Amino acid sequence: MNTNFARPIAACIAALACTPLAAQEGTGWRTTRLDLDLSILPEERLLIVEGVLSLTLDAERSSGPALQMRNIVDEELVLEAEGRSGVPVDPAPSGRLVQSFRFDRAFERGAELDVHFAFTTRVERNQLVTAPDIAFASWVEYWYPTPVPADPNDARARHAPGTTTFHLPPTWRSVTNGAFVERTEDELEATEVWRCEQAVARSYAAGPYTAEWFEADGRRVGVFLLSPKPTGARDQAETLSRALEAMEARFGPYPYPTYVIAEVPNDRGAFGASSEQGFILCKPGFFLVEGGNVPLFAHEAAHGWWGNLVGTRGTGGILCSESLAQYGAALAIEGMEGADAATEFLRFSREGYIDIQCARGYFALARQGNDMPLSELVGGGWQHNLSDAKGHWVFHMVRGRLGDERFFGALRRAIDEYAGRAMSLDELREIFADADDDPDAMRRFLAQWLDRPGAPVIEAEVERDANGAQLVVRQVQRGSPYELALEIDLVDAEGGVEARVVDVVERETVVSLAADARWIEARVDPRHRLLVWTSEYGARPADTD
Repeated sequence: MNTNFARPIAACIAALACTPLAAQEGTGWRTTRLDLDLSILPEERLLIVEGVLSLTLDAERSSGPALQMRNIVDEELVLEAEGRSGVPVDPAPSGRLVQSFRFDRAFERGAELDVHFAFTTRVERNQLVTAPDIAFASWVEYWYPTPVPADPNDARARHAPGTTTFHLPPTWRSVTNGAFVERTEDELEATEVWRCEQAVARSYAAGPYTAEWFEADGRRVGVFLLSPKPTGARDQAETLSRALEAMEARFGPYPYPTYVIAEVPNDRGAFGASSEQGFILCKPGFFLVEGGNVPLFAHEAAHGWWGNLVGTRGTGGILCSESLAQYGAALAIEGMEGADAATEFLRFSREGYIDIQCARGYFALARQGNDMPLSELVGGGWQHNLSDAKGHWVFHMVRGRLGDERFFGALRRAIDEYAGRAMSLDELREIFADADDDPDAMRRFLAQWLDRPGAPVIEAEVERDANGAQLVVRQVQRGSPYELALEIDLVDAEGGVEARVVDVVERETVVSLAADARWIEARVDPRHRLLVWTSEYGARPADTD
């Protein structure tokens, strides 16, 4: 085990006789390479991190870089470049520690600088754990130093190619971004090396894994299990591969070269699954679905595009990650099992997945009082469930309005424009508006689904009077009426059906029928193209007239 962590940490910091720079003075540096060397001592719950961060200056001038990292260090964080050490300044508002370098000379555009860093940590966070049975860290925890970007919405400062080397107990294996290179071991430790050719933000997991690799549909897919599962590793790998293929047909090529599923114990981390840039962490229960858990694997893999490649910002930004990833799961099911199966998932979820994240779940949340405009969502908990239960329906309805070519073209445009950056919900709205022949109509359509709580509750019936037959459609939810292109099937006594589309814009819409019309029943949204309440979703919402 690499335990020679003997650098005089406190002395390095104390030797400085300069005033730290303000964080913004050190921006403009870009990471060109990151080499990490990680020693994991599980019984001591200790992580030792050493590495080299290679930087290039894109700004005109700088007297040294400012770096950011979560304040997880047990002692002092050592940062050294050209014989100088970093100086801590006030933590950023997010709680990340900012360090700066000050030099006797100024750097000009194109300057290159290698920053050596080292620290130890026993800190445990939701997605940063070192324990006797598992160790993992997600890039979202800012667990290693990276440059402070000039634009806070630009995530590329954290992305870099390079290597990750692990020093592990001999019975452990690792998984991280990139491609596995080699493993060497003796009685005391195993050393594993991974190489990233692509610029990514680093995450990892390590534990007493049984690791299997498979060729599935032309992909190399890894499955890292902590214990045997009723559904074998090959089934899991093939399911993930097929889900990726279905989503690639819609979103374009998967952004990362690796495809790995890694198990983590139930009691480590307050998440069911977590998508990293090239692999997935998930809890044991999700491996129990016969044939592989399509929605879980697809949702997490979809984060490769939505959340990892394209970041999010601002209120409602969760729709640009969680809701789109949830719709990715529906698309995977559609590609693998057909449109009817995808509709069933949108409406009722499925066994082995989260039962609240569907239309029936949305109306249950609303009955519990857990409803709000999607554009105002800010956090997890029931708001996360709301984003997945109702949010993916919004994208499904936008798709129905635009058609496949324009809808998926708009999403691919979002990927092209915001790869490596953060996208707001308002920016995504404008992309959809640009894809519509009537941009203002699309903006109104999105506003009614994003900027108010609730969903339509529709009553429709065939009425007869002295003047003939009429189809009467009423919106009985409280608040303003929705503008809907509502499909209605008119049914006669023999079961004959005539499908119609009715433009519904008022509280009550009346459509004249032929005087001899034989229709006795009107079925609302029979093919389930809209998020409207039906009795299959449980009791009628409380906010109806």
